[in-house]
Amino acid sequence: MNPIQLELFKIDKQWQQVIRKHSSENLFIGLGERHEVNLFEAYFKYQLTEESKTNDMFLLHYQEFKSPDDYGKSLVKEWQEIFQLWQKDTGAGMIWDVDQADRLKKYDTDAYLPITALAQLCKLYPELKFKKIYIQLAPTTIHNIEALSQWINECSSCITALQQDNIKLVYTDHHVHRTLKKLKQGTEFRLNIDVSQLMQNAAAHSNRDKSDPESDYQQQILVASNYLSKGKHEQANAVLERAIMIAQKQGLHEAVVAARIMLAQSLAVKNKKNEARQQYELALAQAGENTLLSAHIHMSYGSFLLAHSGKDEAKKYFEKAVKIAEIIPNDFIAMECTRLLGQLSENKLSGSAKAMEYYLKCLAIAKKMPLEKRRQSSMAYTALIMLKKYGEESPEGRKLDLEMQDDFGADWKTAADIPKNHANPLS
Repeated sequence: MNPIQLELFKIDKQWQQVIRKHSSENLFIGLGERHEVNLFEAYFKYQLTEESKTNDMFLLHYQEFKSPDDYGKSLVKEWQEIFQLWQKDTGAGMIWDVDQADRLKKYDTDAYLPITALAQLCKLYPELKFKKIYIQLAPTTIHNIEALSQWINECSSCITALQQDNIKLVYTDHHVHRTLKKLKQGTEFRLNIDVSQLMQNAAAHSNRDKSDPESDYQQQILVASNYLSKGKHEQANAVLERAIMIAQKQGLHEAVVAARIMLAQSLAVKNKKNEARQQYELALAQAGENTLLSAHIHMSYGSFLLAHSGKDEAKKYFEKAVKIAEIIPNDFIAMECTRLLGQLSENKLSGSAKAMEYYLKCLAIAKKMPLEKRRQSSMAYTALIMLKKYGEESPEGRKLDLEMQDDFGADWKTAADIPKNHANPLS
């Protein structure tokens, strides 16, 4: 069994435990980091392959969510197309009447359509009643968050009303940056996937030729990442020093820099300020000008200086990071560093005028980013700072509130958490 198969086996074991424990539930919400969510989706995809030994049905849907009035139709349309092709291949000649679902409409959305259609399918094939039908909803784009929440809530209610106990809805979300916060029903479960260990095992499995220096370097980085994720900094530091030596011997300059940044951050966590500063300086000297790596180093070094030195020195590195990010370009780094510069500009003598210039620029940069990226950034936090300065009932405040509701929903203020990496830059 290779590492990927092993991880899929672990996911399957966890999933089976969840559904056994909540056998009467019809909505399951898996929470995790983005990579964990992606692996869970990979597990669903695997159930659709010939290698899978499942007796249940797994349906995974990436359709864009545009409107609650036609999302259900898009699911049923895809199912019907597949059904018709299957009928053509088998020559069975069965007719799946999905249109009669219209006569049962009693909901505000078309969420009833997929459930009534599947209920009809179960009548055509009674053996389906003894199988679980898992529908994972993973829309690539969500145009209206509240409408999707309403759609899923109604879909779950329809399953209960029609007593279709074998039909289960599945939705995955980020465990911190939740997209859907208004799901009234459902069982939430945390995805537990050790991605660092998975990557390390996969690298070891594929790198049978231990004489390849570049593969050896990658293996060291994965091992170090695994140690760091578990808080084992001393072990990680030793592995990172070995990675630096391997990269230096092979003239892999970017690899050297990347390992030094990891080492500097690890040293900083253990309060080894001088050693961490030395690693940052060495990394900066080797990173080159106007590169993504250079932008990351300036941002990381600025954060380090903010925590261990002074605001003025940190500010220089954030300003440089913004300039590099604008050239590359990288909107996320430009936005986060601009937000930090705004917070560092606030003081009792100069007031907040300069800071507001930075905050306005910060939101302008954020609006250029994809919606999902905005939700993962400190955009909501920055907007909340601005709203407090404008006053919620001021014309500027009301306008900003409406803009944020469009992107984050009516309860956007609850998403305005203090960024963990720079929780209090003014202290």
